[in-house]
Amino acid sequence: MLTLHLTNGDHAASALARSGLPGDIVSWRDLLHDGPVPPDDDLGAFHRVRAEFLAERGWSSVATVVADFEQRDARLEDAAAGDEVVLWFEPDLYDQLQLIQILSRFEQRAPGDRPRLSIVPADCYFGEMRPEMFAPLYAARRAITPEDLAHGAVTWRAFTSNTPDDLLAVTLRLDRAVTARTYASDDLVRLPHLAAALRRQLEEYPDVDAGLSRSERQMCEALSPGAMSLGKLFLAHQATESWVWLGDGCFAWYAERLSDCAHPILVHTNGSRVIAPRREGSGRGFWERAVQLTPFGQDVVRMRADAVAANGIDRWIGGAHCRLTQYWRWNARTQRTELFPRG
Repeated sequence: MLTLHLTNGDHAASALARSGLPGDIVSWRDLLHDGPVPPDDDLGAFHRVRAEFLAERGWSSVATVVADFEQRDARLEDAAAGDEVVLWFEPDLYDQLQLIQILSRFEQRAPGDRPRLSIVPADCYFGEMRPEMFAPLYAARRAITPEDLAHGAVTWRAFTSNTPDDLLAVTLRLDRAVTARTYASDDLVRLPHLAAALRRQLEEYPDVDAGLSRSERQMCEALSPGAMSLGKLFLAHQATESWVWLGDGCFAWYAERLSDCAHPILVHTNGSRVIAPRREGSGRGFWERAVQLTPFGQDVVRMRADAVAANGIDRWIGGAHCRLTQYWRWNARTQRTELFPRG
């Protein structure tokens, strides 16, 4: 019998490898919270779309990403009836999106062809754990049920839809159906962190007040009192999250998005625009440089100006492409998305 451990990336995989648990480990590398995430009925086309986005950011080449996707998918397909797949995914948005993608993949397989699926009850980050802490989590793993697979498949389809409507509906439904918010609070729950993660994704739509996503607002509010280095700004942003999900590469890109636009919101203290490093190891001095809000940025953070009205929008959130001709905003007061331009 094969035991296959699936986890979120190389950091967690390395920590898991040091635990000495039996079985093979596969890293599910992809930051699904950014870039186009269309339906994956055609895996070849899906791989290409994701790889092109990641390559555009300078994080890898198209060929390398496609090869990695194909290799991990092959390992998933090799797991058959009689094997066990153990899911090691943390509570944050990055991991929970990967989790629903994997659950959706297994839901598509005939019940008799599926391996035994289980999930470890993780209310924690794996990369910070000592090797001896993995075995108790493994021993406490919980069986994934057909209902969990259905939740994963429906949620994945909603996330890859071309509007946020289905994602919002699924989030509200999960909120009611899965009342536990941690594994520790319920010995039977398997997906306690999913609803909160999906809501966090919805908060990445620009807000109705000033056209800032929650991540962008957190960055701007941290800078409102005065300048700070990008490294300190990254830490300040992380401190505002219940579960940290945004990596430094994406954060650097978010800072560039706020700076390299028609009406910059933040700039370096010498007035130059922030440009994220394009190659690994090329941003040695990037994090030490200080940034500050522009006068326009101060107006935006105080909701006296609107970032989308001034700079436009061209951003994918799952399968939804936000452009000025049609995009959505998040209303934190009603906990709903709103379609713009208004009819």
